[in-house]
Amino acid sequence: MRTTAKAFTLLELLVVIGLIAGLASLLTTSFAGGGKAAALHSAQASVAHLLTAARTKAPAVNRKVRLLVHADPNQPERYLRLLVLQVGRQSGASPADWDSVQSVTLPPGTCVVPASLAGLVSDAAAWKRVTDPDDDLVSDLFTNQALSHALEGDVAAQAWTGVAFTPNGTLAALGAGPPPKGYVVIARAQIRPPGTYTAGEPPLLLVNPESARGLVLSAYGVPALLAERNAF
Repeated sequence: MRTTAKAFTLLELLVVIGLIAGLASLLTTSFAGGGKAAALHSAQASVAHLLTAARTKAPAVNRKVRLLVHADPNQPERYLRLLVLQVGRQSGASPADWDSVQSVTLPPGTCVVPASLAGLVSDAAAWKRVTDPDDDLVSDLFTNQALSHALEGDVAAQAWTGVAFTPNGTLAALGAGPPPKGYVVIARAQIRPPGTYTAGEPPLLLVNPESARGLVLSAYGVPALLAERNAF
């Protein structure tokens, strides 16, 4: 007895190929979105870890400790993505020398939002806080916190922002003045193409304020994570 194998028709093959292509497109889109969300979550966790490390290390070594965030637009590869944990070599409120003990670069496509949105957004009205629409969605913890510093191996000093902790583990200004307070905002960002901005302007453009996340520090410097835009 002879058995005859039934072959697929051309129409059936086209339907199967179409289904495979559609599934592949769906999976690619899902993974891409998930990758962006994962990168933002990783950036948030890194900032929270470094702030916690700074707060706990200060009383452990009985020195002032600070967390610096790179804020020099002339260094695009570092700008708002390089974070450095430093310990003062001398005791007191204003150590003359600092040792870098840890540095972290946030995932590509993410950054720490500074205290000002100048040059960083195309639509400033979209970057407002939900809890207070008159305020920009920025890291006000870094307001008036700026200094010039050269890391070991750097040819020249660069601009930084950030926050410091006293030997008691409480918040302190990077320099003089009262302790800072407020939020740290972390957002997605895209690199601006060369030629679309001039020297001194931000090399990044913040995107999608709805995906912003971050943290807020208590008066004692304890960070609490903020997982959505509505928390700001």
